[in-house]
Amino acid sequence: MGTQGQLKRVEAQLRKDLEETTFSFQRLGEKYGVTKQAVYLFCHTKGVTRPTRPKRPETEHKEKICAVCRGLLEIAKKPHSDFISSHTIKKELGVGGRELSFHINILRKKGLVSQKFGRLRSRKAELAYQIYFMKRLPIRTIERHVGIEDFRSVAKIHKVLGWDVPAPLYDGSDQRGIQFRMNKLKAVERDVEMARRIVKGFNERDELTTFEASRILGISVPTIQRYCKKGILESRQHPITGRRFVKGASVEQLAKKHGLL
Repeated sequence: MGTQGQLKRVEAQLRKDLEETTFSFQRLGEKYGVTKQAVYLFCHTKGVTRPTRPKRPETEHKEKICAVCRGLLEIAKKPHSDFISSHTIKKELGVGGRELSFHINILRKKGLVSQKFGRLRSRKAELAYQIYFMKRLPIRTIERHVGIEDFRSVAKIHKVLGWDVPAPLYDGSDQRGIQFRMNKLKAVERDVEMARRIVKGFNERDELTTFEASRILGISVPTIQRYCKKGILESRQHPITGRRFVKGASVEQLAKKHGLL
């Protein structure tokens, strides 16, 4: 006997079970010796309306008793807790995934933690924010320390998404960063002025120190010394002190070759 014939024999009882009970199709199929798909097809073919299952009463979650919630609340009390990444929270509490999300969502709904608490995903971004809050270093310096590219853009995105990001990190008003760049520009200007004075005295002097040559060519002193050893620049060494002097004419020739003079 096929499935249809088998269900036809128990049609009245199966319809009664479908209308009056909330048993699953799987359980009814096992009762009548058919598959759950056959019961499902019978239910929809006959137009049977099933009763809704009563909702289970929600038990109140007590965060004061829950160890995970207590740990989250302790972390949330720390300064700038919105900038603590989820990776750090997982590591401190020893839980993660859905379990951690469940407890954080409960605390958010009750207003016990910020809506942005636990939403930061990047460990590098967390470290960059920590350095800024603790030391107020320029953005470029923070990027080098952390190994993050374009931290200002990252901060702008977080600001748009609702994080309370300090203004200097996204609006370009980082005073220490501006001062750092100004000091660097002044140092370059001093080097240029020194190079001009040295070049001006070429006709008067035949030799230059390695430091003076490095300023003219815009390279380091060790590079000048390597050029001298390779014969790219003409030089001589003092027989007693070992100090190296570079021929001014060779420096001028190399500078003109590369368009520096």
